[in-house]
Amino acid sequence: MTTTIQIDDYTKKKLFKIKLRLEEQKGSGISYNEIIEYLINNQKKTLLEKKNLKEFRRFEGILPKGTLNIYLKEKRKDLENEEKRAQLKTQQN
Repeated sequence: MTTTIQIDDYTKKKLFKIKLRLEEQKGSGISYNEIIEYLINNQKKTLLEKKNLKEFRRFEGILPKGTLNIYLKEKRKDLENEEKRAQLKTQQN
């Protein structure tokens, strides 16, 4: 299934530069889908973890030790539930 996404010109230019670099390395053309998959699979930390850690640091010194792990587990559960709901909506349509 194909989906259309909206990005601004700045992001599009950055994606295009990555596309050119990857095509040069591969020696053939690649799709934007392949670029996005590459970026997702090759990041050092997941975007979710980075965002959550930034959000969590606001509470540093307030929450007891070990709370970070509990927080991250709950965030993962939330994400899994959202993904399940999205699949159900897709199947219903």
